[in-house]
Amino acid sequence: PGECRRDGFGLRRRSARYRMSTFVALAAAAILTPLLAIVALRCGWVDRRDGLEDRKPRRTPVPLVGGAAILGAVIVATLSVGDPGPRWADHAWPGLLAAFGLGLLDDVLPGGLAASKKLLGQMGVAVLVTVAPGAPWADAPLPALIGLGALSVVSMNAVNTFDHQDGACGVLGVLALGPGAPVGAAAVAGYLPFNTFLRRRSDVDGTVPIAMLGDSGSHLLGVAIATTPGAPILLLVPLLDIARVAIARARRGQPVWVGDRTHLGHRLASIGFGPVGVAGLLAVILAPPRVIGSLVQTPAALGLALALSASLFFLAVLASHSSVRSATTLERQSSVISPVADAPGLPLEGAARGSVEGGPTNTDETS
Repeated sequence: PGECRRDGFGLRRRSARYRMSTFVALAAAAILTPLLAIVALRCGWVDRRDGLEDRKPRRTPVPLVGGAAILGAVIVATLSVGDPGPRWADHAWPGLLAAFGLGLLDDVLPGGLAASKKLLGQMGVAVLVTVAPGAPWADAPLPALIGLGALSVVSMNAVNTFDHQDGACGVLGVLALGPGAPVGAAAVAGYLPFNTFLRRRSDVDGTVPIAMLGDSGSHLLGVAIATTPGAPILLLVPLLDIARVAIARARRGQPVWVGDRTHLGHRLASIGFGPVGVAGLLAVILAPPRVIGSLVQTPAALGLALALSASLFFLAVLASHSSVRSATTLERQSSVISPVADAPGLPLEGAARGSVEGGPTNTDETS
């Protein structure tokens, strides 16, 4: 009984430290994100759109400090509270730091890293993940280590691609890391409001987020998800979105690696959903594996959850396609008869010329 009491006390103490470290990570990220954003605006660590105006219509610079805030918050929580037990991707720190550094280079270098160099760097990060000293997978057979390295590369690219709309990647990070890495999930949650509903005004863009993840943040989260037990199943939706977009590009004769604005988050934004709405809908699509998995932990339940998540994804894609098609049809119909041309007392020729040369123009880039 004495041993049981000691074990019970130890478990309660460890649980309290978990809660404390989670709270510290959440608060630290919420404090670091706006502070780093101010510094980034002054030193030019912002999202660049040079040559990518068709993919990045936003003209106001946005700091790329989300990854730095998340990483800093986890470090602060770990150092201040101590070791409460298994930490966020505990033995993957070499890979996490290398992934952050690789993404940071892509963020700050003019034009970013070439695709081949980025892939080579991702392979180097994967090697660091697999050879991390003391990792639970250190004694795994070689095929398993190769699989973990490949998963790390896939995860970095999937998360990086899913970071195409405000709130998308943050929601993914919170849901993926929540059960297995609550400190990491709390850090992402502390950053997320500054990427969704806490925004700053812009004369040209209306409002813009206070911060974005940047490649440094998406690569960091990619490795964290790859090395956190149970987290990689949340990559299903990002991978489905990549596959759908790649197939559509190939059918149009467009190189699959050339970016555009046809990802699911883009389409949801184009039919009127704001950052909070997009993040909320993506959370609903991503959530089934987490919700069902918390209730029933069997292979059949996991398969059902993944099928439900995939079904919600394709349903959202079809709904967005239908909405865009309907909006396009209405726009074409309204352009057949010009209200200016029907104005009494105005010659038809002058009306047509006025509607083209002097009439009001739609400057909304999301139309």
